[in-house]
Amino acid sequence: MRKTAIVICLAWAALLLASGAKAAEMRNLVVLKQELMPRPAPLIAGVGVHFGIGGEHHYEMKPAAQRLDELGVDSYRDDLPWPDFELWSRTPAASHLARLFSFMQMTTKRPLLILGHGNPMLPNADPPLNDPARRAFSDFAVRAVRATHGFDPIYEIWNEWNLRFTFTPPWIIGAGGPDDPRAAVHYVDLVRTVLPDLRKAAPEATLLAGAVGVDQDWQWTRAIASGLEAPLSVHVYNHCEPDESRRTATDVIDRLETLQAMLSAKGGPQPLYLTEFGWPTARSPCVISREAQADNVAQVLFWSAATPWLKGAWVYELKDQDRNPDALEANFGLYDVDGAPKPAVCAVREAVALIKQADGFKLERPFPHVFVLTMGGPFGLRIVSWTTSPAFSASLALEEEATVRARSLCAAQLQDARRFALGPRPLILDLPPDRQEVRLVVQE
Repeated sequence: MRKTAIVICLAWAALLLASGAKAAEMRNLVVLKQELMPRPAPLIAGVGVHFGIGGEHHYEMKPAAQRLDELGVDSYRDDLPWPDFELWSRTPAASHLARLFSFMQMTTKRPLLILGHGNPMLPNADPPLNDPARRAFSDFAVRAVRATHGFDPIYEIWNEWNLRFTFTPPWIIGAGGPDDPRAAVHYVDLVRTVLPDLRKAAPEATLLAGAVGVDQDWQWTRAIASGLEAPLSVHVYNHCEPDESRRTATDVIDRLETLQAMLSAKGGPQPLYLTEFGWPTARSPCVISREAQADNVAQVLFWSAATPWLKGAWVYELKDQDRNPDALEANFGLYDVDGAPKPAVCAVREAVALIKQADGFKLERPFPHVFVLTMGGPFGLRIVSWTTSPAFSASLALEEEATVRARSLCAAQLQDARRFALGPRPLILDLPPDRQEVRLVVQE
């Protein structure tokens, strides 16, 4: 049988420089169908929810379960706080966790549960900083795992240990010293205490460590990675970057690839879980349009599907928490506070559906701001391509005379053609399944 080949040439126009416009460049790519790689395990696509902690988050169980189904995701992430679990153990109805347990019973999606939160009722336990406090936390974690194992959760040990809002700034720079409760050494001590106990209690469970918050140059993350024997989970946000051109999915991707290069320098790729990422659509102070939120989230999901060491990606979060358009932290939702979908709902739903249809992937990045993802499956071959943002342009076309079906994500089918413009909204080309060789040209 002839090898199926896709020949791709890419061209993109750079931003105008002070000295004038940069000439367009072109790259030729050849992708063989046999080069498409299956993932070791399907990507876990999820979203964050808020049933396990107190406060007014305006989450309702039945609508939330329906929205998870609508999105087609596999998982949801929520807190299982230590103090609330102790209250739930004594008086279930009096604890916030009663809603979380009810929600877990309502949906078939897989939970990712955060075993965390300090316990102010115990000395040195907020956070656990000495051996008695760490042992007490481990005891809680084991009991929590036993209470929830029937839902087949993934468990995450703590959430953003390297951030504490009693400090200015909240995030620690570097590994930190022993006098700083945010220091990497204290987190490593906790995980080393907890992991063996959890593995005895739930030997088949997936246990994650890290849940790393803001971490300049991944210094804190590298400090804990060398001392742990568990897959790392990380959070990446860039919505308030002073350089607005970095408030993109490409920046998230670059940061994750930088971290992987650091972790795998002395060995093979290390598994990573992206347990929080997202962009708020608040009016101020850091402005991200709803359309940019949708494009960014879809781009990260497509990249994640083609990245075997990225095991799961959870968008933060399912819905807005408030109607105040200037409340930055309350406007990360895919849906607004009343449940109306933002454009990101369709972007997640369609991206997840396309990813689930595929059984092989290959991602090419011929220019820093141009991505070409080839996916294979029963449908044949499919191309998904995009640029970082509207500031970067490119075009994709067929080299031969035949035309193909194409559409932008969440948009009506474009007229069959040979040439299509690329932008931040992923472009989808469905190639005829009976074609054994397809040649594409992407040019300015």
